Amino acid sequence: MSTPSAPGLQELVDAVADLTGAPTTLEDRDLHLVAASGHEDVVDEVRRTSILRRRSDAAVQRAFAAFGIARARGPLRVPADPATGRLARWCVPVRWRGVTYGYLWLLDPGGRVEEHRLAQLHDVVDAVAATLATRSRTADRTAWAVGELLSPDAAARGRAAEELTREAVLPAGRLRVVALAPVGGEATGSVNAWVLPRSVVVAPVGSRAALLVPGAVPAADVADRACGALLAQHPAGVAAGVSGPVTTAGAHTGWRQAQAALRAALTVAASGPRGATAVRGWEELGTLRLLALAEAGDLAAVAVDERARRLLAGDPELVRTARTYLDLAGSAQRTAAALGVHRQTLYHRLRRVRAVSGYDLDDGADRLALHLALTLADLT
Repeated sequence: MSTPSAPGLQELVDAVADLTGAPTTLEDRDLHLVAASGHEDVVDEVRRTSILRRRSDAAVQRAFAAFGIARARGPLRVPADPATGRLARWCVPVRWRGVTYGYLWLLDPGGRVEEHRLAQLHDVVDAVAATLATRSRTADRTAWAVGELLSPDAAARGRAAEELTREAVLPAGRLRVVALAPVGGEATGSVNAWVLPRSVVVAPVGSRAALLVPGAVPAADVADRACGALLAQHPAGVAAGVSGPVTTAGAHTGWRQAQAALRAALTVAASGPRGATAVRGWEELGTLRLLALAEAGDLAAVAVDERARRLLAGDPELVRTARTYLDLAGSAQRTAAALGVHRQTLYHRLRRVRAVSGYDLDDGADRLALHLALTLADLT
């Protein structure tokens, strides 16, 4: 006879809502949304934002912190704030052996949930706490192992690969590595793992975040979802790079590939509107795979010679013309159409490019050198 499995976090949150009659959400200690019950008419912007963005925004977090939720030993009543439209609610800290792992939020604008009724939730809250504690401790151990797996130390990588495979944290087959970072050079911070497939491993590596995605899971979709989740913390924009397929033992190579793709993606996100996200894959980088060998600035210092610097310092229209012409494999017809100019105008501009820079666009080596210089200059 089989033993019934323990209820999941969504079931437990629904149980709290049923017992109290209050719309309920569960957030982890980083205030990432874990689960939410349904609601009918009782909702405010705080709850709506948490559900849509999968995370409370920074202003709400500061407001709740001011009420002392991190220090609360039991249920805490958070009053309404008419100025912001925030409704009153209960905060129930989720603790396991004295450590806070999350918070249950019960929306209660009418004051129908009396404090003594919250004592009836003891067993449910304990079950939520035990589940969050187990996942948190597993995540901490996994994060350390992933850091070793992606490190330059071959011996450490071998030990980590063996452990992660033995514990079935990672599959024995192929995977892809994703590198995440915000626009502007900030530290990435915590990624909301609750919005990603359970099989995806998330870990901080330096100032960036690494995702290890099993081969059966679409890595680009995971990267896009993770970028969207991080926007609540980094509204300027977020980017991700996705490696090619690698084995667990070769994840270090995948991390280098993902970081190269990330550098290219950051350029795209930074040049877009505020709040833009961008995902680039290793396979689509072309010559930008050189970014796996060195930083863009170091490569540009070598590739952008005096001829390229003269062109870049001059008329932007000539730079745009040269870049478009080279991107379109030297096709005058397609370049003129892309720029919206007559072909004779294009030929005149190309002669000016040669006169200013000294590059001979009829020479294959010069074309390659200029194309690489302009491409790397974009990244710096």
